[in-house]
Amino acid sequence: MKNIFFLSGLPRAGNTLLSSILNQNKNIACTANSILPNILYYLDRLIENITYKNFPDQQSLNNVTKNVFNNYYNDWTAKYIIDRSVWGTPANLRILKTIINKPKIIILTRPTLECLSSYVKAMKPNNVEEFCNLAMSQNGFIGKAIFSINNLITNKYDYLHIKYYDFIKNPNKEIQRIYKYLNIPNYKHNYNNIKEFKVNNLKYNDSVLKVNFHKLNANKIIKKKPKIDLPLTVINKYKNENIWEKIY
Repeated sequence: MKNIFFLSGLPRAGNTLLSSILNQNKNIACTANSILPNILYYLDRLIENITYKNFPDQQSLNNVTKNVFNNYYNDWTAKYIIDRSVWGTPANLRILKTIINKPKIIILTRPTLECLSSYVKAMKPNNVEEFCNLAMSQNGFIGKAIFSINNLITNKYDYLHIKYYDFIKNPNKEIQRIYKYLNIPNYKHNYNNIKEFKVNNLKYNDSVLKVNFHKLNANKIIKKKPKIDLPLTVINKYKNENIWEKIY
């Protein structure tokens, strides 16, 4: 039986770095961006299907849903799985809590403008303001993650908050907080020889994105604060928007 935990991190906030470090421990598998919320969403939507309504076998459908995590990770050798996605959204939490009564979720945050700036630097969009507005929309890759994190914090779910700058300042301290929160036996990690992200013998295929999002910049943690290179309109629009940023 796998021990399933969750990571709901803000994009460009160090998720790949954190996961690469945790995955040094062979007993831990911190995943790439997960498709499991999509799988559970489509299973949940089956009750709207005319075939289901014609023969509403809810128990058999529940059997499939409740075993999704065990089936998906059946051939993974790690004892502890940390599945990364926007698990804190109300819809995802509703389904998740039918499978795991009290899910433990790690939150990883970084100031939003830094995340936006990092995306702009990588993607080089023609219209920066339009790109940022799309990213910050309710279903945008940053906006949805913020929604997930804010929902967990404001509704006081069971979560552990890791702040990006606390992590890069003292990675061992924050990693040990994770071990304690998840009740995993301690492990001595290497913070000066960090390999590229790999889990279950798989790596990201960033060629499909045409941007190398998941390549680590160095074999050690860089503590330099980045320059915010965004239009003033974007800075003014998003600098004070997010609840979780008040705790920085």
